Amino acid sequence: IVPDALQSGYTRPATRAEFCALAVELYETVTGTEITQRATFTDTDDLNVQKMAGLGVVNGVGDGTFDPDGTLTREQAATMLVRLAEAMGHPLPEGTATFTDNASIASWAVDAVGRVQAAGLMGGVGDNTFSPQGSYTVEQSILTALRLYDLT
Repeated sequence: IVPDALQSGYTRPATRAEFCALAVELYETVTGTEITQRATFTDTDDLNVQKMAGLGVVNGVGDGTFDPDGTLTREQAATMLVRLAEAMGHPLPEGTATFTDNASIASWAVDAVGRVQAAGLMGGVGDNTFSPQGSYTVEQSILTALRLYDLT
């Protein structure tokens, strides 16, 4: 389920578009169906981004843009993982995040962070912190995709 483009550079931050490529592979592998829904943005014609947006797994950053080359944050990844699980028919359990930096999690990501922690998809980065605005690496993206695959 790991696209060729993500087969190296594991410790570098993942981009928003790269996470979409991984999510498309996971979704289509688990469901056995190709995603036909599409949504477009003015700053990318990436098919994987269009597919994930069409499913409602990802949103833009405003003004009709997606920021495909932008660094994926940990709270964005949590939100995308929750939506991806739901799209695949495997919603994640309710949960409340128990990190010491919960107050720094954006309001739109609080529920998702609690759910990915409860499901065991994502944990902290040390010292019981989540680092919501921290970058999410390629390695972390692959590991959480594999964990989600194991839950399905």
